[in-house]
Amino acid sequence: MSVFFIKLADKSSNVLLQAILGTYGHLMWVRTEVPREMIVKIITTPGLASETHSVLEALRREMEFEFVNPLQDTDLP
Repeated sequence: MSVFFIKLADKSSNVLLQAILGTYGHLMWVRTEVPREMIVKIITTPGLASETHSVLEALRREMEFEFVNPLQDTDLP
């Protein structure tokens, strides 16, 4: 599996993000990994990682978030 972690700038964006990315269920799975820090985990297959990354980059034009490395930015369990 390929995994991306993003950190949302605005807590209220989580519902919108989940709704939008939910329409890409054939491409990726989305879950809120660390709610208090608004870290979202996006899971895909290695063959779809590039396409998933392209969708996320396009979404960044509409919603403020950054790609993060959770091991450095937060204390994931």
